[in-house]
Amino acid sequence: MRIFLAVTALLPIFGIAFPASAHIVLSQPSFEAGQNYAAFFKVEHGCDGSPTVALQVRIPDDVAVLDMPQKPGWTLNAERSKGRIASVTWRGKLEAKTSDQFGLLLKLPANPGTLYFPVSQRCEKGETHWTDIPAAGQAWRDVPHPAPMLQLTAAVTPPSYMAGSIMIEQPWSSATPNGAANGVAYMTVMNHGTAPDTLMGGSTPVAGKIEVHRMSSANGVMTMRLASGGIVIPPGGTVTLGPEANYHLMLTGLKAPLTQGSHVPATLDFAKAGSVRVELAIAPIGARAPMAMPGMDHH
Repeated sequence: MRIFLAVTALLPIFGIAFPASAHIVLSQPSFEAGQNYAAFFKVEHGCDGSPTVALQVRIPDDVAVLDMPQKPGWTLNAERSKGRIASVTWRGKLEAKTSDQFGLLLKLPANPGTLYFPVSQRCEKGETHWTDIPAAGQAWRDVPHPAPMLQLTAAVTPPSYMAGSIMIEQPWSSATPNGAANGVAYMTVMNHGTAPDTLMGGSTPVAGKIEVHRMSSANGVMTMRLASGGIVIPPGGTVTLGPEANYHLMLTGLKAPLTQGSHVPATLDFAKAGSVRVELAIAPIGARAPMAMPGMDHH
């Protein structure tokens, strides 16, 4: 998925309004922890009147790079360390008095706090390292060359889960009455990789197993069958498992009822990405959509 929303107006961080040409900053400097984040690094000027020819951004250890969209006129390279993308470098040319934005899609860590993204700006003549991180008690604006800063706020939307290039969003289930033998689970699965993967099923301590089931219609009759081959998640694609969708997960052999308002642990198994642990948020009996979390803004 290559969907990015460019925020062109600089937002204040902690009530501080930055001079338009002073620093390299993130266009959206505050975001929810644990979410996918379109990071746009805004460059306002070159180095003392010299055009920018390269921009390197170092990625914090607990941040994952999900996508690196191509930027016309620029080449893009990633450096890896210990299996993860540790830095990203754009090479091209940006005139000294021209502003532009350089974007990445990131997965943010789950806990609120402050992240810093050190940036090296190389120009035709000279370079500037925006790498200074404030000491305890020191303001961001008071260091000579501050690193772009992102403030992570407490999450108010449901968390997402990662397994390799696979991302699972908003896993949920509806509550079951006493004595029910089976339950169902729903979610959205996205593949950020370049190769297909397959959701094979899974397990949970509250049921015998988790199976992939498919709904189909023939001659006006709906039938449900075990999808023994699983669900293929195409590269760059999204598959929705829901009450109105073709697929869902069946929790067979329930050991106890699923209770509204609780969270049930489960493990999902993918052919390539392996296993990923999630929590199913339990909505009311018969629900057709997951419960909204407190503080969510609906549009």
